[in-house]
Parts: sequence; C-alpha cells; structure tokens
Amino acid sequence: MPTDEPILYTCGLCSPRLRRWGPWLCTLLLVIAGCGGSPARRSAAPLPTLLVEARGALDRGDVVQARRIFASLESPEQPASLRGMARLGLGRCALASGNTTEAIRHLEVARKILDSGARRARALLYLGEAQLRSGATNTGLNHLEKAYTALNGAEDRSRAAYLITNSLDHLGDPVPALYRNAAGNNHFPEYSSIWLKPAAVSFVEEPVKPPPTVKPAVTRLTPPPRIRIQQRNSWNARPVRTGAVQPMSRPNRITVHHTADQPAIASIGIRNPQEYLQRIQQYCQSPNLKWGDIGYHYLISSDGRIWEGRPIRYQGAHAGNNSLNRGNIGIALIGNFDEKRPSSKQVESLGSLLGALSSLHKIRPTRIYGHKDLRDTGCPGKHLQSILATLVAKLNRSDQARRAR
Repeated sequence: MPTDEPILYTCGLCSPRLRRWGPWLCTLLLVIAGCGGSPARRSAAPLPTLLVEARGALDRGDVVQARRIFASLESPEQPASLRGMARLGLGRCALASGNTTEAIRHLEVARKILDSGARRARALLYLGEAQLRSGATNTGLNHLEKAYTALNGAEDRSRAAYLITNSLDHLGDPVPALYRNAAGNNHFPEYSSIWLKPAAVSFVEEPVKPPPTVKPAVTRLTPPPRIRIQQRNSWNARPVRTGAVQPMSRPNRITVHHTADQPAIASIGIRNPQEYLQRIQQYCQSPNLKWGDIGYHYLISSDGRIWEGRPIRYQGAHAGNNSLNRGNIGIALIGNFDEKRPSSKQVESLGSLLGALSSLHKIRPTRIYGHKDLRDTGCPGKHLQSILATLVAKLNRSDQARRAR
C-alpha cells in the first residue's frame, strides 16, 4: 500500500515493524556510540583552538606568542582555509611590529588562499592598511573598497570606511557618501600615523669654519622632448559620451598597458591605426560596454605615432576599477608583448611620452607602473614590462639629478 511516509533503515537497525521507534533508537545510539566515529576525526579539534589562542595573544599585545602559533599553522599539510587564516594572523603580527613589507607578503598570500567572503575581506582590510602605510595609497584604497562590501562585522566595516574616507580627504579627492556615513564619528587613533608627514628636525650646532668654496660640477639635464600627439580628429573620433565619464582628478600616476588584441583586430592596428582606433572606440561605446570612450588616454602604434585616446580631462577606464583609475593616466602600446618585443619606435615614443607627462604633471618616476604592478594580470606583457623598468630607471636617475641641484 503506497504511503508518503519514508521508510527509514538507519544504520541497519530499523525494520518496517520498528519504523515508528527505529529512528529515535538509532539517533540515541549515534549519540552514545558515535555510529562508528573514529578518534582521528576528533583529533583535528585542537587546530581551531590554537587559532583562537593565537588571536587572543595578538589582542593582548603578545605578538611573539601569536606569531609562534600562527607560524605553526601555516605549513603545507594544513587545510587551505587554516593556512589562509594563519597567514592573515602573521600579516597582522607584522603590522603590529611595524613591518609593512612582511605584512603585505603574508596578506597577499592570505588573500589568494582564502575563499571569497568575509575571511578574504578581512585579509583585504589589513592588506589595504599595510599598503596605505607603505605609501601605495591608491592600491590600498582599491583593497579597502573591495573589502568593505563583504565585511561582516560593523566595526570592521567602520574601520574600512574610516581608512577610505581619511585617505581620500588626504588626497583632496571627493568621498562617496557611503563611506563618509559609515565612518561616522568613529575615530581609530592607531591609524593616525598613516596620514602624518614626518616633522622637520631642528637643532643648533656650534659655529664651525666654513670649508673652502668648491664650484659644484654642472649637471646638464636633458629637458623632456617636444612630442607630437595625433589628435582625436586625425582618426575621426566620435564625441565622448559625457554622461558615462567622470572628471579626471589631479594626475598622480601613469600606468602602461599592451592591447593584446585578437589576431583580426591586431592586424588592423599594424596596417591602419586610424581604423583600429575607430573600431576600438565603437566597441567601448557599444551597448555591451556603454563606456564613455576608449579606456586609454594615449595609444602608441608600431610606427611610433602617439594617438590621443580619451581626453585627459576625463578619468580613464583602463586599470580595473574606479579606485585604480583615479588620477591615473593610461598609456597602451598596440600589440601583444608577451609574444614579441615592441618596435624600437614604440619604445622611443613611450620614453618620450613618459618623460613629457612626468614633467608636465610633476609625477615622480616611482609612480609609473605596468598594469601588473596594480593588479593580478599579465599586462603589459613580459617584454614590455622589462623595457618599462629600464625606462623608469632612466627617468628616476634624471629626476634624482635634478633634485640634487
């Protein structure tokens, strides 16, 4: 006779006759005997206990004890989630000790190991703090904005909002109401040193006889070359969709990319850069993307010509998100430079453009990046990344010589 009630045979102890009482008896036996449970399963219990103990030590300020316990839990034989939490703990210990380089190293590992969600968000919270302390303000803001939406605790969200709000205020950039409201009237004095400039040191010395006057050697600095930019009208650019762009804040860094296009469009980029730019603009402004314009401010074709992309008065769309694009001039070399080296004319034009932009906007060479320096990507390709490092080093030597005058 059919019935909607399921027939349960739990651990082989229940029969149809004992169907009513069998499950209750089996549940009782499971509780008492463990239904075959082995001691090996219970042996993993001390590991979370150690994690709690390490966190407690860190909260008490016993960094040495906390570091010792966290280090014992990050060995490869441990589960990935536990290793990730251990790395997060080691990053916090490094922050507490003032070692931001070590903190960033541990927290980058934690960010990659931990599953998406609140745990990874906490790794991003502390990684953002470490980046701010190291001077990588925009990278730190990027991590904090990612963390904010996934953080569970109200205090953690308040901390993230406080760090974002104060960093943007320090840069003179507008602060979204979301973060301003979330920061509220909270104050975290442990973060104050992030935005403090070191005080000037003054002291009094006994007067000494001045040394003989030596005429300093004259260092002749080569001024940035005058460069020619192919204006937007030279490739018949469409108007910018102004409703889909933001004003550019004061430029404070430069990011270099490669376009790495599909073969069909890549060949157009070589033989007809004007048509290539039109195609790229059409795609960027299409209903699929709905961008305001090409994402880069400048593009360099294989013949060395420098093309104006998105007007510099508008924030670009090239680095990955709003935080990374803020104040960031985007330059793209047309080609795939994982596969080959850029042409000598492209390299020459890139060096000239970087020098001119650095001089015009007073951007230090240390603020010139390959895209991979800002996020996990292969861009601008291994060949161009190497060349870029050489160009930046050259600009940095020139900058140091100018400052030494």
